[in-house]
Amino acid sequence: MNYSESIYISLSSIFSHKLRSSLTLLGGVIGVMNIITTMSIIRGLQKMLENEMRGLSTGVFQVQRSDPFTDDFHHRVFRPKIGAKEVRAIAENVPLAQVVAPEVWEWGGTLKFENEATPPNITLAGGVSGFAPNNGYTIESGRFINEVDVQYGSPVVVLGSAPAQKLFPYRDPLGERIIVDGQRATVIGVLQEQGSMLNRNADNIAIVPLPTFTNWWGSERSWNITVKVKNPEDIEDAIQQATTALRVARGLKPGEENNFAIWHSNQMVDMFNDLTKSIRIAAFGIASIALLVAGVGIMNIMLVSVTERTREIGVRKALGAPRREIMIQFLVEAVILTEIGATVGVVCGIITAVLLGNAIKLPVAIPLWSILVGLIFCSVIGLIFGTWPAWKASRLHPIEALRYE
Repeated sequence: MNYSESIYISLSSIFSHKLRSSLTLLGGVIGVMNIITTMSIIRGLQKMLENEMRGLSTGVFQVQRSDPFTDDFHHRVFRPKIGAKEVRAIAENVPLAQVVAPEVWEWGGTLKFENEATPPNITLAGGVSGFAPNNGYTIESGRFINEVDVQYGSPVVVLGSAPAQKLFPYRDPLGERIIVDGQRATVIGVLQEQGSMLNRNADNIAIVPLPTFTNWWGSERSWNITVKVKNPEDIEDAIQQATTALRVARGLKPGEENNFAIWHSNQMVDMFNDLTKSIRIAAFGIASIALLVAGVGIMNIMLVSVTERTREIGVRKALGAPRREIMIQFLVEAVILTEIGATVGVVCGIITAVLLGNAIKLPVAIPLWSILVGLIFCSVIGLIFGTWPAWKASRLHPIEALRYE
C-alpha cells in the first residue's frame, strides 16, 4: 500500500465518523488557536513598540532624573534635577556625542487661534535645534527652532500636525499668532504627521524654544537630555562616557549609585520582551495541556478504530500485508486527524486575533513560526499518541482478527 492510499483510507475513516472526529479534534483546535492568538497579539504589540521607539532616532539615548520604567517614587522625587550643568558636562566630555539636546515637557496644554481651540491634551515641549532630529520629527512646512530662537528666547512655536489641522483647517498657519496655554507665539513651522502609538498621539504637540518655555511656565522642572551618537554602533560606549561625565559633575564618590538615569530605545524593547516572556510560557503551557488532552482523545478514537476494523486488518494480513504497513496506516490516520485540528486551530486563531485586535484597538501580526510550531506540535502529538493503537493493530493475529465479530 502506498502513502496516497493510506491517506485516502484515513480520510474516509475520519469523515465517516464526523461527530466523533470533531470532538476528538477540539483539544487540538483550542491549543493551536491559543498559540496563534497570543503570539499574534504579542508580536503586534512588539512591532508597535519598535515603531514607537524609532521616534528616538537611531543612535540616541536619553538622560533623565529617573528611569521612567523601573524607578520608584523616591527616585523620581528626591533625586536632584537635571539642568544646564549636566548638559555642559555631556557636551564637553562625551566625544562620541554628535548632538546634545536638552528638553522640558508639560502635558495638558491648550492652543487657541481666533474662535478655534484644541482640547486640553496638547503636549508642550521646550527644546533646542536638536530636538527634532533626536526625537524623530521632520518639518512638513516652515522651519524648526534654531539657535537664534534659543539665544533670545523668541516667542515662536512649531506645531504638530494635529493642532495645526484643528486650528487651521483651511489656511496656512505659518506666521499666524496663536495662544499657547495663555502665552502668545508665532507659528514658524509644522511637523510631519507621526500617528498614534501606545495610547499617545505623537502629533498632539507644540514646541517652543527652551528659554521661552522656562520664562512662560517656570524653571523648576527637571530637564531631559537626548544625545545623538555619531556612530550608532558606539552608543554603549557613549553611554559609559556620559555616565562618567555626569558622576563627576554631580560629585558622586566611587561606590555611590547614580542619581540619574540613562536609557535608550532598545532597553524598552528588551524590557517588553522580558515582561511578555511569562505570557508566552503560559500560552504554550495552556496549549500543551489542550494538546495532551487532544492526544488522549486521539488515542481513544484510534483504539476504537482498531477494534471496529479488526476484520479488515485480518483480511489485509491474510493477503500478506506486513506489520509495518498496518502500523503506518494507523499512524498516518492519527497524524492526519491532528493536522486537521491544527489547520482549523490556525484559521480560528488568526480570526480570533484579528477580531480581538480590532475590538481593543491593538495591532496584530501573525508570526509564521507560531503556525509552524502549532502544526509540528500536532504532528508530534499524533505520532506519540497514535503509536500504541498502531502497534496494537499491527500485532493482531490474522486468524483471530478474521474470526472477530
